[in-house]
Amino acid sequence: MAFDAYNGMTPHMSGTSLSGQARYAAGTREILECWLEGRPMREEYLIVDGGKLAGTGARSYTVSGGSS
Repeated sequence: MAFDAYNGMTPHMSGTSLSGQARYAAGTREILECWLEGRPMREEYLIVDGGKLAGTGARSYTVSGGSS
């Protein structure tokens, strides 16, 4: 699987510890498994759900595009 600058799941691991990279990988795997199996994702992983801000996204951003 290739990641590029236009992909929302582009990992930014430069300077990240190996244990941090393992956590990123485990979280990404959990998100993909939930999506493929039709299970809901943990709220802290959500940014948008059903076209509206959700989870962490709802606590971090506004609809106008500014961050809080």
